[in-house]
Amino acid sequence: MNNIMKTLTELTVVLTIPTITYGFWGINLKLPFQGIPYGSLLVIVISLLISLLVWYWLKKKKSL
Repeated sequence: MNNIMKTLTELTVVLTIPTITYGFWGINLKLPFQGIPYGSLLVIVISLLISLLVWYWLKKKKSL
């Protein structure tokens, strides 16, 4: 049971970053990358990279 909770917590922490990023891009305002043809793909890639960096950082600190 403890391993399951640890895994779920790890997933929650890492996937919170894309959720916040996509939430900001859902606002009806002029945003960065809006005029670029592949802007949404760029936002997804940036969000995934940040998530991977946070995951790696937490693993390195042995928090996960």
